Amino acid sequence: MRKFSTSTSISGAMFNPDINDYQLTSIVSECCGGIAVVYSAVHKPDNQNVAIKRYFVDKSREKANLIQQDILTRKELHHQNILPYLTSFVHGQELYVVSPLMELGSCRDILDRYFQEGLPELACAIVLRDVLLALQYLHKQLYVHRSVRASHVLLDTQGNVRLSGLRSAASMMLRGRRQKHLHSLPPPDHDNANLMWLSPELLEQNLKGYDEQSDIYSLGILCCELANGAVPFSEVPTTLMFTEKVRGNRPQLLDCSSFPEPLDDGEMKSMYNTDSGVGDSAEGMCRVRLVYARRKLSDAFHRLTDSALHRDPEKRPSASQLLNHAFFKQIRRTDFLPSLIGRVKPIKPDHCDISALLLEEKLSDMEIEKTEEWDF
Repeated sequence: MRKFSTSTSISGAMFNPDINDYQLTSIVSECCGGIAVVYSAVHKPDNQNVAIKRYFVDKSREKANLIQQDILTRKELHHQNILPYLTSFVHGQELYVVSPLMELGSCRDILDRYFQEGLPELACAIVLRDVLLALQYLHKQLYVHRSVRASHVLLDTQGNVRLSGLRSAASMMLRGRRQKHLHSLPPPDHDNANLMWLSPELLEQNLKGYDEQSDIYSLGILCCELANGAVPFSEVPTTLMFTEKVRGNRPQLLDCSSFPEPLDDGEMKSMYNTDSGVGDSAEGMCRVRLVYARRKLSDAFHRLTDSALHRDPEKRPSASQLLNHAFFKQIRRTDFLPSLIGRVKPIKPDHCDISALLLEEKLSDMEIEKTEEWDF
């Protein structure tokens, strides 16, 4: 068996590109539009839990390039709030990438399963602070993330928050020179859903271009997503979403100040600048109406969100400036994120998962090959 890539050390453990060092335990989720499956696994030399993402790479060179970009970027960047790369190996048209296991999953998973009306404000503050720390580092390294969203924010049982999704990241450096602005769109996801998080200047695709402040707008959308449980503009046509953003209409945090009772369905959409993102069913509207109308989010949270969503990128604060915002002063050293979202159940190995067992048997018999196509 030949080695495929350089191993990485995390907490003293060396992760070698040898499939025999890993025992797959269960499927965690499908991702990336169905081209990848994430498995939980155990790194047998030190009994450490990891995640293995199995990519199904077809003949499309574009998809292969995106995956390669994700790995190369993660190998270059090292920050406690960015999901690290451990190792990888390839077999035929399948690529296996090893990362730390984030047992609580993504914030999108947590919202969908446990907090449909949004996370507690203190939990939002901790998550947003750590995402801003990741963005502050990325921007200093002259990268624009271009895909800040709840599904790319991962949590573990130790309270760590890590940003993933770097296959969409773009460098401000071109042929050794720093560019003031970028002009290209990020790679499309399987259903163009990423457009909902993108800034108006990025979507406009004009000669002015965009820079790292585009990520700050996406963070403002993330504020709404975490606090409201739903993504702004998720239920309106793409053209209308684009028009609303370009006009400068900003989504809002939903509470008793922005969502007073009583409201009919039309008034609800108007209050949220075209779309609430919470669904149009009568039962759903009634339920969220009561939740939002009875809660009060802090003025600081409203101000932070509003400033991040400013139409003019030059008037948005930077990641470093936002980290000094009054909203984050509520966080104490003793606050522990997993305790604030205690109903969330961590991922546990399932040694009876048939799919994982079948793949384990397949991998134990295969030869890992190094190819020029996947030379990282």
